[in-house]
Amino acid sequence: MISVIPDRVSTPEDCPGVTTRVLPNLSKSPFTEVPQAWLSTFDAIEDRKLGLIDLHPDVNITWQSVYRNVQLTKQLTRAEMPGGGRKPWPQKKTGRAHVGSIRCPQFINGGLCVALTLKHAQDSLFIVDRLDQLPTDSDAQFLQDLADSRNWGYSVLFVNETDEIKGGLGAAIEQLPSFTAMPVYGLNCFSLMKYDTVVLSKNALDLLEQRLLKQLHRAGPMNKKYRYIDYKERILNEGEKEDDPLQPPIV
Repeated sequence: MISVIPDRVSTPEDCPGVTTRVLPNLSKSPFTEVPQAWLSTFDAIEDRKLGLIDLHPDVNITWQSVYRNVQLTKQLTRAEMPGGGRKPWPQKKTGRAHVGSIRCPQFINGGLCVALTLKHAQDSLFIVDRLDQLPTDSDAQFLQDLADSRNWGYSVLFVNETDEIKGGLGAAIEQLPSFTAMPVYGLNCFSLMKYDTVVLSKNALDLLEQRLLKQLHRAGPMNKKYRYIDYKERILNEGEKEDDPLQPPIV
């Protein structure tokens, strides 16, 4: 999804069309749709675009993949239903704790991915190159004017790659009760929904996608695509010649 640049936004002539990024674990399917967002500067009130930055589709359009995989061929049993119907692994012989469903509270269910998708769909997710570019002599009024000129709304959450904020951002947000900043390791669903706008630095976006993709692609109980037949084959040395009629093998 590509946004149209408003007339009031200045774009330099040497602005690149797309800022290239290496997206790990990207699907090779020709139907994979990679969303994009604007990369802006943070050193002045004027909104200067540096180009378009690619976002990982597994993190930003997860909802589309969920609706694409809905089974409508027949009435499914409890074990066949997507979600926590089937036991994630056998009760015995695995050395793991007894679990009856992946909907238990100890499993991660992808709320952070859905929250990021919602913010991007509402045009409330902005990405800047660096948060420490704000001048050191900037005051609260300068930051408020910057937010008003870019239509960031009343409350803004700045997400940095570390817990140390350099430049004038830290001193400016202390005087604005509706503005706050947090490191990327403290980002959660409640904070994303609490604030009108989320501003991420480019390095924070890389760390956040790396953190979420690790959970999405790990071969463990948190991965909903890891089938029970694969556990039989790899853990119990059974079911080598069996085939799952519902889901194709994962390659």
